[in-house]
Amino acid sequence: MPRLKTKTVTPTSTTRTRRNEEQLIADLEQKIEQIKARAAAKAAKKDPTLRHIAKAIKAIDSATSATGDAATRSALGEARMTLSACLQLQGVPVPQNGRARSSLDPEAVLAYVRSNPGQRGEQIASSLGTDTKTLRGAMKRLIEQQKVRTKGERRGMQYFAA
Repeated sequence: MPRLKTKTVTPTSTTRTRRNEEQLIADLEQKIEQIKARAAAKAAKKDPTLRHIAKAIKAIDSATSATGDAATRSALGEARMTLSACLQLQGVPVPQNGRARSSLDPEAVLAYVRSNPGQRGEQIASSLGTDTKTLRGAMKRLIEQQKVRTKGERRGMQYFAA
């Protein structure tokens, strides 16, 4: 009589929690919304009008991050809202503002540096109510325009009005 090989199974340490009906329904509704969003995105890619509107929104985001003028930023923001509304009416997801961090006004940063010379980036960012990544774009533009000069390196860098 041939010997049978036996396999020992060890229980795993993870436990599964059962979801109630409401949680299952909520999960299914979320999946349905994701499928609808993907279908709308596909439709937007096929419809040239919607595709151009989405590209225009991205171009507006680029222009907003490149300008330092508050009036221009405001006008571009209004144009973005109008185009976003057109996409939302068609059920298309609006492209995220990928450059939202750089929305800090360089002129406000310059005014702060003039009144508080010698502060580091972390101090300036916390005083302006933002983070250092947001401050970096505006500060870089001010340095390129030679409106701000620096002393030191890295985290110890101090900023002065030129």
